[in-house]
Amino acid sequence: MNRAILAASLVAAAVAGVFGLAELTQNRPDPVTARSTTEVVLDVDTKGWAHSTAGAAQAVWGVCLGTVESQLGPEGVVEESPGRFRAVLHPAVGEHGENRLVGCLEDLTIPRVRGDVVSLESSRL
Repeated sequence: MNRAILAASLVAAAVAGVFGLAELTQNRPDPVTARSTTEVVLDVDTKGWAHSTAGAAQAVWGVCLGTVESQLGPEGVVEESPGRFRAVLHPAVGEHGENRLVGCLEDLTIPRVRGDVVSLESSRL
C-alpha cells in the first residue's frame, strides 16, 4: 500500500512538473499596440572578430529580429558611439517579445561577438 501511494505521488509530481515547465517555456504572442515603438540600445563587444563592430551588430540583429513580430525602423541599426548601437522597432515589442529579444541579443553565439542590452524602452507615438 505504501509503495502504491509513493508511486502515485511521484507520478503526480512528475506530471505537475511537466505542466509547470510547459507553462514557463511557452512562446506566447504579444498584443500589438498600434503607433508604438521599442528602442533598444545594445553594446557589442568583439574579440578577434575579422570584421567591423558594425558588421557584428548587423549580424546579431539579423538573427535576433526574427524572434519578434516587429520590424526594424527605416534608420536601421545606428552606431551611436564605438561599440554602442541603437535600433528602433515598430510596433513596440510586448513583454514576451522583450524576453525573447533580450535573450537572443545577449545569448546568441556568434564566435567572438558578445551583445549586452543597455536599455530597452517602449513608448506610444
